Amino acid sequence: MSLVLDRPATSEVIARSFAFAPAAQDALPAFRGRCTVVRLATVDNELLGVPRWSTLAEAWAEPDSPSGRQWAANPVVSVAEGDDPHLVLATQAPVVIVGVDNERSAWVRAVVDAVRASCRSVLVVDLGHRLTGHAYADIATFGFDRARGGALLDLLTGAHEHAHEHRAERDGAA
Repeated sequence: MSLVLDRPATSEVIARSFAFAPAAQDALPAFRGRCTVVRLATVDNELLGVPRWSTLAEAWAEPDSPSGRQWAANPVVSVAEGDDPHLVLATQAPVVIVGVDNERSAWVRAVVDAVRASCRSVLVVDLGHRLTGHAYADIATFGFDRARGGALLDLLTGAHEHAHEHRAERDGAA
């Protein structure tokens, strides 16, 4: 008797399960260079203050991966409930806002609205497990486990495109 294991899904396959707002996929290249990351500091346990997730690179990147190094170079602004929603100053650099269940909290919606009003290029990512619309999520991952986070990082850094380019170069040289 032999045991057949399913091949783990690649980050590209996982990214196909994400929900995208209209035009969000077309806008992704604008966020693949230097950007400011706004981490909405939602927590699992309000009493203990335990964060659901850390910065993307810390929690999800493969050690020393190109996408992890690229993403880790971006400045991260952590915003919590009670902080001024206008903490993120107007910037010409693209801004990626990352939160969990964004539409459920008034303070999160206020931060998203303030950043969208003051910054030119904004991409909002919701790592929550449910989505009722795209008002507060340009990309919804439906979870924040390591595989989905890695797929998100690859998507945000363009690692999928780089992999396709390398395959095409390799196949063309063969």
